[in-house]
This record gives sequence, structure tokens and C-alpha cells, in this order.
Amino acid sequence: MTDNNKDFDENKIQYENVFSLPIVQYQTVNTEKLNEELKEIILRKEKETPTTNKSNQGGWQSEGDFFRWGGESIEKVYNLFLKLIESSTKRLDFVETVPMDFHIYGWANVNRKGHSNIAHIHPMSTWSGTYYVDSGDDLNEDKCGLFEAFNPNLSHLTSFFPGLLPGEHLIKPKTGLMNLFPSYLRHGVRTYYGEKPRICVAINASMRIKAP
Repeated sequence: MTDNNKDFDENKIQYENVFSLPIVQYQTVNTEKLNEELKEIILRKEKETPTTNKSNQGGWQSEGDFFRWGGESIEKVYNLFLKLIESSTKRLDFVETVPMDFHIYGWANVNRKGHSNIAHIHPMSTWSGTYYVDSGDDLNEDKCGLFEAFNPNLSHLTSFFPGLLPGEHLIKPKTGLMNLFPSYLRHGVRTYYGEKPRICVAINASMRIKAP
């Protein structure tokens, strides 16, 4: 039998992963004071205004005017998101020569025991993200209300190594953690079973091309 491996050089293979989907996580540091201030502001606002009803199943969600509430702590969160968005965008090779900035708006969320968010997308935006002001109780993954992102390529799941490639990506919320992902990505939050409220700030960021 002839050894065909002599005619095959693996070093000559050109291999690329294309159509990749960026999911970014950044764990902030030294934000304990910031989080305490934000927690007080958001819980006070929760008492003062009724919830909006969008993806939230129970819980409280503010209007998308969070960054207009004012104050140093809210401005600091805005700047954290802006830096994360700018740094993450720079990693996308195709935008290196395109001058752009981002319009960001956000809203506050409070989930308590039994609350969740159904799967959804954020149309008409570029990046979406979450900052966990207080992740609530530290629970097992089946009870902690995991953030859940779904593979958008359904044909990939059913035809390319079916059953072997992941259909979802899970992230356990942590106080001070920031998530960033493409706004077209379908995502939700599994049911949270903690006694302490979970508090977070969510954002949408829309790309704007700068005039030359």
C-alpha cells in the first residue's frame, strides 16, 4: 500500500474562520463605589416610575433615557461603554480607515426572583451591551439567570457537524462585568432565582460615519 501522506503537506493549508461573531467581556475594577451609587439611583427610580414592557418577563425596565438622568456615576458608565465600544470596534479590520463615532443610549433593569428576559434582538443598532451593577445572589448556573446568546446561523447548526457545534453561548452575570455583542444577535436572560435584586444597565450603540 502506498503512503499518500508523503504527497500531502499540512503546512501549505490556508485556513480561515470567516463570518465570525464578536462577543466581548470586560471585568471592571475599582468600581465598588460606582456600583453602590448606581444601585441607589436605579432602585429609587424604580420606585418612582412604572416599568416599560419589552423583553422583560416581570422585573422593572426604565425608558431608554438612562444617560439623561445626570450625575457623575452615570457619566462614568457612559464613558466605560464608549471606551469598550471603541476598543472592540478597532479589532474589526474593515473599519480601520472609516472615520466613525457612536450614538449610545441606555436603560436600567431590575430583575428579582422568577424574572427573565425572552429572546430578542435590538434592530437598528450596531453594538448592544450590559453592565452589571449588582449581579444579585451567587447561585448555581441553573438558577442564576444566565445571559444566553443564540447562534444566528441555523443552517450551520443543522448541516455542519449537527449536534456537535454549540447553538448557544452562556455568560454568568458578575458584578462589574460588561458584555458587548452585535445588536443583531438573538439573546435573552434565563430565569433568575436569587433573593437579592439583580441590577444592570443595558445599551444600544449606533454607528455614525463622520463627514470628511
